[in-house]
Amino acid sequence: MEVNLRLQVNKSDAINIIKWLRNENVTKFLNEDVHSSDVLEKMINDNEVDLLTFSLNRNGHFFLIDTFEEKCVGFISLFTIRKNKEYEVVIAVGDPSNWGKGIGKHALKKVLREVFIKMRIDKLVSKIHVENSRSIELFEHLGFQSEQSVNKLRKYYMTLDTYLKSFRK
Repeated sequence: MEVNLRLQVNKSDAINIIKWLRNENVTKFLNEDVHSSDVLEKMINDNEVDLLTFSLNRNGHFFLIDTFEEKCVGFISLFTIRKNKEYEVVIAVGDPSNWGKGIGKHALKKVLREVFIKMRIDKLVSKIHVENSRSIELFEHLGFQSEQSVNKLRKYYMTLDTYLKSFRK
């Protein structure tokens, strides 16, 4: 499955994201603010569409995931934990009909290249709900290591060194 990542968010993208954030099957394992869909909807209703990209990228990087068959099938958020050193990643494929097709894996691989090679960060972490077996399998498959579990969340991480070692195998 070939995917493309993009930063520019338009109105139809925001409408899709709102729909996903209001779908309990999509959000049950996300750590998103329950009101994030309301904020996006208000921006659209107030004709602030030109601020969507700015707003979603102000605390890090917000990538939309596109496939060649379909635009905007999910998103990956990178939030700064320690400026230019450590980011937290959140990934969601929004439409359940796209689950299990490898979209998340290919998108996350592209983000790893982006953060470690282009952005030159030191560490990428993800807090995954312990019952989210699909995400746990994805992150472990890509070489993330488990660090700790707190309040039903398991923290996974990958460092620049770990990422570079994966190419030497």
